[in-house]
Amino acid sequence: MKKRILMLLVVLAAVTLAFSPLCRAAASLEVYGYTDQVFYKPGDTGTLNFWIYNSGTVDLILDNVTIIYPWYSPVGLWGGNQTIIPATSTVIAPGGNWSDTSSFTVPNDGRVIGVGSSISITVVTDKTTQTSTIPISLLSVPFYFSLQNVDQLITWLMILVVIIVICTLIIAAAIFLSLRERRMTWKQEVKSP
Repeated sequence: MKKRILMLLVVLAAVTLAFSPLCRAAASLEVYGYTDQVFYKPGDTGTLNFWIYNSGTVDLILDNVTIIYPWYSPVGLWGGNQTIIPATSTVIAPGGNWSDTSSFTVPNDGRVIGVGSSISITVVTDKTTQTSTIPISLLSVPFYFSLQNVDQLITWLMILVVIIVICTLIIAAAIFLSLRERRMTWKQEVKSP
């Protein structure tokens, strides 16, 4: 009985090893990046800097990199996406990286209103595909910090303060004079004969 169980276990182990896939090396990559400005207004141009880091254990051959900006729409000819295909066969070794930059212009029409705030980067290699996002700050409603003519504002505020002080003094004097007792009395006029 023990021999049969032992034989059955050996057969099961052999079948499991025969059908199990061979141990393969893992292909993995990470995408990092940043934009050259903190925020963008409609019509601004900018630069996206990004790196593709091979965090796996095998060489990766880079096929292409697709960048999709938040204002991209597949409807119409709006633009907003870019595909980078390396000129030569680019191999990224384990622990190595590949970097590039991409220039963009934020549209100055209604496409920026209500869009997301991240740039999507999809990297396609011979062994894996990875999609990552990089944050971008877009101002859909332009606002301006104008510090021009502040000296005029300060002048008008000083004039306002002076007018308030003068009006306060006038009101205080009127109250003071109305509360004083009248010392003047009326005398009856004497008629001469």
